[in-house]
Amino acid sequence: MEIHDQIIKTCKSEDPNVRRASAVALGNMGVTQAKGPLAALLKDKFPVVKEAAINALAKLNATEVVEHLTAMLNPEDGDVRKAILQTVSSKTPPQDQKQEEQAAMGLTPEKLLEQWKVKRAAALALCKLNPDVAVAPLIAALGHDNINVKVASIAGLGNMESQVAGPKLLELIGSESWEIRKAVATALGKIKYEPAIGPLVELLKDSRFVVRIEAVIALNHFKSLDILGPLSQVIAEDDNLDVKRTAVIALGNLQTEYAIPSLTQACSDPAWQVRKAAITALSSLRFPQVLEPMIVALTDENEEVSHVAALAYPKVAAAIESTL
Repeated sequence: MEIHDQIIKTCKSEDPNVRRASAVALGNMGVTQAKGPLAALLKDKFPVVKEAAINALAKLNATEVVEHLTAMLNPEDGDVRKAILQTVSSKTPPQDQKQEEQAAMGLTPEKLLEQWKVKRAAALALCKLNPDVAVAPLIAALGHDNINVKVASIAGLGNMESQVAGPKLLELIGSESWEIRKAVATALGKIKYEPAIGPLVELLKDSRFVVRIEAVIALNHFKSLDILGPLSQVIAEDDNLDVKRTAVIALGNLQTEYAIPSLTQACSDPAWQVRKAAITALSSLRFPQVLEPMIVALTDENEEVSHVAALAYPKVAAAIESTL
C-alpha cells in the first residue's frame, strides 16, 4: 500500500489532530485521489480540521467543492463576490454581535476566531478555484483611470493572495504614482509572487521612504537568501531609520548565519531604534558570533537597547552553550 493511501485512511481517524495533519500532508503531497476524503472533512465538527481540508483542496485545484465553499461563506443576498472581498480584507472576525449574545450562544472569542479562519480559508480557496467571481473583476479594475479604484483593486488582489494577478501587478510596479508603487509592493509580498523579487529590490532605492518600507516588508515574505545583500545595503546606506529598522527585522527573520555581520554593524547605528531592532534580531539566532555584539550592547547609552540585551543575552548564551 502506498504511503498516500495510508494517509487517506487516517482522514477518518478519531483524533482530530490526526485528521488535520492528514489533510495538510495530502495537500502538500498533491494527492489528487484524496479529493473525496478531504471534501468529507469540510463537514468535520472541528474548525481546524475544516481549515486544513479547505487549504488542501485548494492546492489540489478541487473545483468540485466550489459550491460547498460558497455555502460556507453564507453570502448576503447571494453576492459571493462581496462576501469574498469582505472576508479576505480582515484576519479577525467582525464584531457584529454583542459579547453577551455571543456568550449566550457559547461563542467564546477563541471559537469565533476558529470559525472566522475557516470562512477566510474558504474565501481564499474560492479566489483560486473560481477566479472569475472576484479576482477577474479586480484585475480588470487595474486599468481604471481613478487612482483610488486602482489602489483598492491592488489591495484586494493582495488580500486574495492571487497568483493569477501577479503579472498584472508587476506591470504597475514602476508607476509614476508612489501610492500605486506602495500598494503593488504590499500586494506582491502577500502573494509571494517570486518573479517580483528583482523589481522589489529595485524599489529599495525609491525616493519615497514609505515605498521602500513596503518593499522591505514584501521581500521579507519570500525568506530568500537572495535578499540578504540588498537588505544589508539598506541597513548600511539608507537615510531613514524606519526603513533601516524594518530591514534589520527582515534580515533577522531570514534566520541565517550570513546575516550576523550586517546585524552586528546595525548595533552601532546612530539611531537607538535600529540598534534595539538589531539586538532583538541577533537574539533570535543561535550562533556563537551573536554573543559579542550582545555583550557590547549591555553598556549601550540607551536604556531600551541595554535592557533588551540584558534580557536576551543569558537565554541566548545558555541555548548556544547547550548545543556545543
